[in-house]
Amino acid sequence: MDRDPDAREPETREETSVSTHYAELTEQMEMFGGDLLACHFGLWGPDTSSDREALLRANHTLATGCDLGPESRVLDAGCGVGGTAITLAEAYGVHVTGLTICEPHVAVAAEHAEQRGVGHLVDFRHGDFMEMPFPEESFDAVLNHESFCYAPDKLHYLRGVYRVLKPGGRWQALEGFRSDAPISEAQQVIHARTQHGWRMPPLEPWRDVIATLEEAGFEQVREQDLSSEVAPATESLRKRWQLFQFLIPSGGKFSQASQEFMDATVNYDLGLQEGLFTYHFLSAGRPTRGAAP
Repeated sequence: MDRDPDAREPETREETSVSTHYAELTEQMEMFGGDLLACHFGLWGPDTSSDREALLRANHTLATGCDLGPESRVLDAGCGVGGTAITLAEAYGVHVTGLTICEPHVAVAAEHAEQRGVGHLVDFRHGDFMEMPFPEESFDAVLNHESFCYAPDKLHYLRGVYRVLKPGGRWQALEGFRSDAPISEAQQVIHARTQHGWRMPPLEPWRDVIATLEEAGFEQVREQDLSSEVAPATESLRKRWQLFQFLIPSGGKFSQASQEFMDATVNYDLGLQEGLFTYHFLSAGRPTRGAAP
């Protein structure tokens, strides 16, 4: 993708909070998420033939190794409009609690869960995952589907996850990260635009997160680089947005929040192409015995 040689860090409206920004994006998230309400990237494998299959593959990858079933209790931390939680309930018969900082998303997600026939399995709540509003040892698994990046203090967040996990439970995430490569001045602009449009803190190198997981007391830490599998999805979204901009140069019906969000998506794709960003599956377990460090 061609980069604007005169690009600078974005100068747009006064910065809004994460909750306000995503509240403004609710209608677009429902519209573009399709029947899966999938407001995340799909994962393309050798047998994947459609965007829908890629999105379902991402949901199932996120849950791989958690041994989910009807007796399981799962927390979808940063659940958005509920797509991942609903899909997991449908696929595994699992009980899922979805936690979102964006209050309007609770009713939207609950309505879709009822329409999909899993309202009895899914419970959506408004709250901040930085201060987990749940008792100790409540969940068999805590999942972050492109939401871990919003935690401003990763160690504090992961200690909260550790607290609400049952002994032997797992934390798993699909997430974009920084690579280990040095960052150029031009790439700093890419990073800044990605942060701005998604309203998130700076992305951290994935190796730093591995160390943070171990500091929080987790064991059986593993990672998988899925950058090549997510690249077709990020490229497709970038091209679609560029087409929209070509057909509707003024932005048309797209709100400023939507334009900022998609600008971040375009820049994430660019950073992924340049090796600035990666996309990883991370997994770690709470030990079956012992307290948090």
